[in-house]
Amino acid sequence: MRSRLFVGAVACVLCASACGGVATGSKTSSSSTDCGNQVKIGAPYPLSGDWAENGQNSLQGMEIAAAAINADGGIKNLKGAKIDIVSADTSSDNPAQAKTVTTNMLQGGDIAAIVGSYLSSLTLTTVVATESAHVPLITQSYVDELTQKGYKYVFQIAPKASAFGATTIKALQGLYKNAGKPLKSIVIVGGDDASNKAQADAVGTSAKTAGLTVADTVVFPDGLTDAQPIVGKIVAAKADAIVLGGNLPDMSLIIKGVRAQGVNTPIAAPGGGGGLTPQFAPTLGALSDGVMDLAAWNEDLQLPGVKEASAAYNKQYKQFMPQEAGESWAAVYEIAQVMNDKKTCDPQKIADGLRTTEFTSGPASAIPPGKVAYDKSGANKYITPVMVQWQSGDLKTIYPEKLATAKPILD
Repeated sequence: MRSRLFVGAVACVLCASACGGVATGSKTSSSSTDCGNQVKIGAPYPLSGDWAENGQNSLQGMEIAAAAINADGGIKNLKGAKIDIVSADTSSDNPAQAKTVTTNMLQGGDIAAIVGSYLSSLTLTTVVATESAHVPLITQSYVDELTQKGYKYVFQIAPKASAFGATTIKALQGLYKNAGKPLKSIVIVGGDDASNKAQADAVGTSAKTAGLTVADTVVFPDGLTDAQPIVGKIVAAKADAIVLGGNLPDMSLIIKGVRAQGVNTPIAAPGGGGGLTPQFAPTLGALSDGVMDLAAWNEDLQLPGVKEASAAYNKQYKQFMPQEAGESWAAVYEIAQVMNDKKTCDPQKIADGLRTTEFTSGPASAIPPGKVAYDKSGANKYITPVMVQWQSGDLKTIYPEKLATAKPILD
């Protein structure tokens, strides 16, 4: 893993992209004279429970961005104001708590923007709080519903669940074809949270549209203690591919159970979840090799600032920089760029800037394919999911070919 600090390199990137730090601002502030010397960006994430690792990774990605921006002199057009990341624990399984902690976070009127809350079931309530307060929310949650309700302050940096479903099938078909392997049927297995259910539905619809047989669809509750009933259904399906979503503890139980039955069918996750966490390979050891997952971001992408950020993340946290950390890292840079360009820390003006800005350079653009812009619904209109695969303990991008850094292994 890369381990060198990237302050000098990031400084160059920041100068080129006009992204700096941020400042503590009230909802009524609109210029550098109003913002003080610090701006707060909220980070409501699951920091306890089954999804705590993903929430912590997301928070750490924000902190890496803030540290680099602050070290480079802060937001230049806000008199060098610095970013302060304010975190709160949403829990992993209580959407009401996600709304409450976000509401409490916003009561002081000094939060310029929010990035959160990773898990879709949590973000669906977080967004209620941010909409009420008229504060922009950049989220890496997948559920389509976020951009279907007419919200004015939500910005979905990640692909929608429906896009993940279609891309999962398209990627598997392409990879199987190139490997000379038949792909006629799949079995869909996933947790019962909002995101996983939406992704499973999208995968099923896309599979049928592509002429594939869905041998079975298995839904399980988060927090499995016994995976054998699920494993039995997977084995009985005798499918050509297993599409498996869920958190790390649940996925690891299922994968260990399936492999213990002598089933070596390729496994692909339909986006996010436990398959992208740094602990996936250490938890599963050799069983992690070959497992694929669809991602909105990966640390080996050849995009602005990614190499430097992942090096800093590795040095700071002693692990590679996962998808959710990369998304939240880029989100902070987007907020910073808007504040710098518009010379404001006012949430309304930041939201306006996010709606109208095309991020085409610097770390703010470092989401596949290398540019970001939000449509009227708040969806990222350019997002391109990538298929990644665990190979010898590292997560490698294998699809699409133009972004791939390694060849796929389907044996």
